[in-house]
Amino acid sequence: MKLETIYNSLVEIMQNEMDFEKALKLKEQLEKAIREETCYKTTSKTRVNAIKRVASKLNIRPALTGYGICNDYKCVTDSYHAIMIYEDSMPLKLVTTDNELADKVGKENCIYGTYPNFNSFINFDKSLYNTTDLDLDDIMQYYKLHKKDADKEPYTIKNVNCNIVYLKNVIDVLGTNITTYIPKDDYRPIYLVNDKNEIGLVLPIKKY
Repeated sequence: MKLETIYNSLVEIMQNEMDFEKALKLKEQLEKAIREETCYKTTSKTRVNAIKRVASKLNIRPALTGYGICNDYKCVTDSYHAIMIYEDSMPLKLVTTDNELADKVGKENCIYGTYPNFNSFINFDKSLYNTTDLDLDDIMQYYKLHKKDADKEPYTIKNVNCNIVYLKNVIDVLGTNITTYIPKDDYRPIYLVNDKNEIGLVLPIKKY
């Protein structure tokens, strides 16, 4: 049943029948429905849209923008956050060289040269990080409140600040079964790694 239907039934019982056993069952159903309604959800549609956002074009930084291939990973970045995933059906055309596909989709979508060094991202030094759990519901609520002013109101994870929009993009791609690596210093990126060993990173926001 929908949350509203359960709630209305519960109110009606409390006002009229006063069937406490039935009311208790409805109360449990209501609490379950609320949890399901508010929990963080990643669907195939949000995943696709997030991949496209992470690979957004930034013409002033062509060397850092677009998508490419690194080892077995398909990678996207916009220089502020990045993801490296295995998915064969990644909903973007992958361009790594100046070829006919680059001419077709635009050279601004290519990652040129050796920077960014995705190998260093993929094989990051975990000894420089602490792991932590994310409160996905809190992230979703913060995103709803601050997605339009994310640069001014950073989201804080264990004293490390980051852009909530970038963080949500990465979670939307990797899913909710993730391990989060928080840097021990202020300059390294936040890493998120899912159960498939796909990797996302978000650069920290340094507060002065």
